[in-house]
Amino acid sequence: MKKSRAALIHLWPSLVVLITIAALILLAWYPYPFLQLKNNDQFSALLILTAALIGPAMTWLMYKKGKRGMVFDLVVITLIQVVAIGWGTRALYLNRPYFMVFTVDRFEVISIREVDTGSIDNPEFLNKPFAGTVELYANMPKDHQLFQKLIREVMFEGKPDIQFRPEFWSLYSDRQGLALEVSQPLQALHEARPEASRAIDTLVQAHGGNLNNLKFVPGLINDGQFTVILDAQTGAVIDFLGINPWLEN
Repeated sequence: MKKSRAALIHLWPSLVVLITIAALILLAWYPYPFLQLKNNDQFSALLILTAALIGPAMTWLMYKKGKRGMVFDLVVITLIQVVAIGWGTRALYLNRPYFMVFTVDRFEVISIREVDTGSIDNPEFLNKPFAGTVELYANMPKDHQLFQKLIREVMFEGKPDIQFRPEFWSLYSDRQGLALEVSQPLQALHEARPEASRAIDTLVQAHGGNLNNLKFVPGLINDGQFTVILDAQTGAVIDFLGINPWLEN
């Protein structure tokens, strides 16, 4: 068997694995608008891509028909490739957007690694859909002493803020009316972002065609931002736009 044939035999399953992982990333783990990867996640994705392609390349370089120990060499190449792809895939899976928590006036998207899951006492908080996130609401303490305690913990004791702490969470569906109170009309964003008017118009048409029936709040993920579209009557999350949601006062 020639080198090129041996490399092709190795290449096809590598491409199948690569395409499968890419489909999971784009359709399930990081669907629009969440594909804004941190630096370490970018490294994981690059590692997967490199490992998937370097394996066949190494097979082409090292393969020689009748060479002593050739089978061992190919097994080692494959094992290294599998370990690299497995490590990168696991990292991307664990860092995927898991929770989308409404906090004060915005949504923040966080991974399950950023939360102490042992403190979660409501199983619905972990009921993540196949694609997308669990929608939650972070309740600010109403009691003055509890509020001061929270401020002290966050500012002076290094504890995480309420969006990372399940003891402050509720299901967003139970609090979406409160989010609606601090939302803004989508009309305001349409006027402030003329360069994005086509994208906004397309979204409006997909949801009944009436701009007045939609409102929005900002969304944050890693170092990126996006716009969360709400139903103006109920406050339910109905769509997203990958545009700057911040309006100048």
